[in-house]
Amino acid sequence: MANPGDSRPNKVFRRLGCKSRIGCVVRACSIWILLIAILQPLAGAPDPQVPADAVGEFNRALDHFRTGSYGEALRVIEPLGSRHPEVAEIQHLLAIILDLNRRPEDANQHFRRAVELLPTSVVLRTNFGASLMRLGHASEAAGQFRMALELEPNHPTASFNLGTILLQQGNPEQALPWLERAFSIQSDVYQNAYQLAYCQFLLGMYEEAAAVVEKLGDTVTSRVEVRFLKALAERALGRADRTQAVLQEIRPLLTGQPQLQFQVAMLLLSQDLVEPSEKLLRLVTRQLPESYPAHLNLALAQKRLAQLPEATKTASTALGLQETAEIHLLLADLMEAQGKPVEAVPHYQQAVVLDPTPANYFALGYEFLIHWNWEAAAQVFSAGLEREPDSWHLWVGSGTAALGLTKYEEATQAFLKAVELKPGELMGFRLLAQAFDRSETAFDDAVRSFRALLDRDSANPWARYFEALATFREGSRSADSSQVAARVEALVELTRQDSGFLEALLLLSEIQFELQNWAEAVEALQQAVQLDPNHAAAHYRLGLALQRSGQSEEARQVLRRYKALKAQEDQAVGDRVAATTRFIVELKRDDELP
Repeated sequence: MANPGDSRPNKVFRRLGCKSRIGCVVRACSIWILLIAILQPLAGAPDPQVPADAVGEFNRALDHFRTGSYGEALRVIEPLGSRHPEVAEIQHLLAIILDLNRRPEDANQHFRRAVELLPTSVVLRTNFGASLMRLGHASEAAGQFRMALELEPNHPTASFNLGTILLQQGNPEQALPWLERAFSIQSDVYQNAYQLAYCQFLLGMYEEAAAVVEKLGDTVTSRVEVRFLKALAERALGRADRTQAVLQEIRPLLTGQPQLQFQVAMLLLSQDLVEPSEKLLRLVTRQLPESYPAHLNLALAQKRLAQLPEATKTASTALGLQETAEIHLLLADLMEAQGKPVEAVPHYQQAVVLDPTPANYFALGYEFLIHWNWEAAAQVFSAGLEREPDSWHLWVGSGTAALGLTKYEEATQAFLKAVELKPGELMGFRLLAQAFDRSETAFDDAVRSFRALLDRDSANPWARYFEALATFREGSRSADSSQVAARVEALVELTRQDSGFLEALLLLSEIQFELQNWAEAVEALQQAVQLDPNHAAAHYRLGLALQRSGQSEEARQVLRRYKALKAQEDQAVGDRVAATTRFIVELKRDDELP
């Protein structure tokens, strides 16, 4: 009977899948972030530096603006702006009035012109950034706010808006210091306090968020979003769960206010209250059919509720409104979840084109990994590493693809790089343990890395396991078994401390096999098959150990069980190979289409 293979790429795949799911969560969180729809008010125009013949009209437009007569203000300032395209103050006021008359695209052109004419003005850059932000040009807006803050580091509005953009982009850690700065300068401004509290809440700083909400005072805490945020903070702190009650109280106040509905929905979604969030988001998309964030987050909520066809339809609508890497990733995940990998791949590819981050490269490469298309996965990870050579995820993916291709040297080198980048991440060591014993050039480096882990964290059971594995493999190579007995004692202690440590039991049985301690091998393997009744290789080794300890009948029963498990495993692998072959053939066919 042949010794069964250990399906190493499959083992790696299952473990890597856990890491991939974490990535998906990270991606999902990045589109939950609340962006206050109404930014801090545009700052007033600077002291006018306008030609003498234009002062009268400029002041009349300014008077209309200050009294709220925006239509009259526009009738005065628009002709003046046409006559004086070289005056920054006129262009700036024209931009503000156009914005108030709901002509944001026209306003943006004049904000841009004003900044070109007066590039050292913090006010002009801040307002130009706010205009870009409202038009959805977040990256360019962030650049304007950063330049404004270089000119005036403590400008509260620029700090607030930069923090808000970073929140929108899913970076609350980066947003926090800017929002803290805005709040420290203008703690009496509602938006500063609320956005800071929201950011702190997202970061799990519930005590701090609750404290900021308290500072808002009774006159503000009656606001819908503040009441709800306060209730969620209390819930997170375990003080009381009034979430549903407060939601019922404020529901009538949300009617006809889609922006508030959206904010509450985001708060619900961030706390895993998906069903009420989905209901609110459906209302928002009806009222704001052109809102990309509303459709995007509704699709996310529907996906989490396993409403996959509905989520796909909603995500497709969002893609029609705005093309981003996030929406392509969501559509790709939805296609994969519905068993449509060929349709998923173009979305993963487009996400990389739009936003070539390590996470997006990993998502595309991982799609190939789960369908055993090792060569394609290797190419993706190689391209990603050319751009981001210090990405832990990409080195892990690259090593897994190499392992699938039986390129053990490359796999070991890749996993060594991963553990060098994140020495505290055990996943890298677990993957390295799958490859290092088949490497000739990197074996010693791997052994040293396992021992260095034990030196750093001697109490960690995994560190002790890896050191025992490394020493056993080292002894097997050199035919020196002098240290093996000590490793047996270490593994016995590990399994005594944790009876569910399957890997330690399997390694212990392997060492006992080599030492021909058949009774001890049987004991370890019997524990292993109890933990994993479908582990074919453990049944095979147990059958052999029973044979060699004279228990022939028990051995025959275990080996019959092994044959059944192996047949199931071969069938599953065969089915998967067939599915993967179809996947690759269809991809190639798509590539050949004109």
